[in-house]
Amino acid sequence: MSIHTHLEDLSNEIFFEIFEYLHALDILTSFTSLNQRISSILQSIPLRIIILHNYCRRQIDFLSYYLTFHAHQVISLEIHDIILDYSSVINLLFNRHNFINLQSCIFASINSSTKFKNVFKQIQSLNRLVRFSLLDPYFNMNEKDKCDLTRMMLMHKSSSLRSIILEHCYDYLDISNYTSISSNLTSLHLRLYCTSSTVVLYFVLSIFRL
Repeated sequence: MSIHTHLEDLSNEIFFEIFEYLHALDILTSFTSLNQRISSILQSIPLRIIILHNYCRRQIDFLSYYLTFHAHQVISLEIHDIILDYSSVINLLFNRHNFINLQSCIFASINSSTKFKNVFKQIQSLNRLVRFSLLDPYFNMNEKDKCDLTRMMLMHKSSSLRSIILEHCYDYLDISNYTSISSNLTSLHLRLYCTSSTVVLYFVLSIFRL
């Protein structure tokens, strides 16, 4: 026998408003499987995923289980790669799921063992991506991945891309070899790291004609 609660009296519009203020894990743990009507709403809303450093593997697995059939709903990802009892969360999610409608992507606290090959392949194919940020305060990312990421993002073909933040230590000396640089950017934040940072800064500015 189904039980009717006052929650059932709320309009769909109210649920959409509520979900707008919550990120994906909160929505799924609170509302999944309550009833058919709410489950139907969950299948049509955009999902914003935030994975913080104090999360645990059990929460990631729960989220990943739901994303098996709903990864296309994800429009925003913020992933701390190292959590309480697991590392390389970025690998885990990008190896399992294809986030084809991603608009905003933030990677933080990168684990040194994270493999970016499949991650880069997905990001390169995103045509709705508007913002991308990589925050690597502990300098764990290897030089090849930094080089590949920098080249891929600055030469990204998405006409929607407007903002790039690359907080990894990189000298950008190879930037003159890029065949083309995205002309749609309105915001660019790069961390310069080398023995002659002033020289490199002027060099980078000249490449962008700033």
